[in-house]
Amino acid sequence: MTANRTHRTRLAKTLAKNRSMPYQKALAHIVACGDAGILPPRLDQDGMNRALIVLERHLDTPAPVPVPASHDRPVNEPAAAPAKTLLSKDPRCVALAKALLPVLESTCPEGAGGYGGSLQVNLSPADAEALGGVPFIRAALRSAARRLGWRVQTLGHESEHVAVVIILDKREAPAEFAAALEKYRRRMDREAADRVSAVFDGRDPRELGPSPVARQTALFWAAVVEPSTKTPVAAAGAVIHPTV
Repeated sequence: MTANRTHRTRLAKTLAKNRSMPYQKALAHIVACGDAGILPPRLDQDGMNRALIVLERHLDTPAPVPVPASHDRPVNEPAAAPAKTLLSKDPRCVALAKALLPVLESTCPEGAGGYGGSLQVNLSPADAEALGGVPFIRAALRSAARRLGWRVQTLGHESEHVAVVIILDKREAPAEFAAALEKYRRRMDREAADRVSAVFDGRDPRELGPSPVARQTALFWAAVVEPSTKTPVAAAGAVIHPTV
């Protein structure tokens, strides 16, 4: 996101007004989403509108911890480099990455040449632990994404009620795929806008069907859990009951 403070201030004031929330809380949410890399890089009028949609979409999601590009880990994660190497070589992690490979591939927009993929999975803390924990899931996703040639950024956050894992392909797509990517982003923005409008109109957004995150979480579960036993294909082995 642009570092222009004027744009950020305008965005925070608009969000605070739209959601009747304190300005400082709106600003903190904007900073967190910007650090996570999920806001438009330019905040012209179109970018401002798209940013508001993204901010509304993630308003009730715990803010992810920013990931430094040089280390691909949260700032406060101690001595992560050796642990990350060990996780990636764990046979369970290798098996989980193999199961997740087609899931990540399916998130790439149609006609975009394999660029622009991303996955967000919202799990209960218990389910995340049954799969090996958030760091384990992130390591498997990184491994799978790199086999697809992605330049990877992962985000992980766990609170009392939810564990959120996000992976993004940060590569810049060649020009011939720009139209397909823009078409996909606009379609996702329209869907997000429809859901926000439903909330403002007092309707249940679930009437519109599963949200993008719910759909991606369902794909994740279908890939990593054995249907007959409801056990993870490669992690801790506990019986789990995923909630999507």
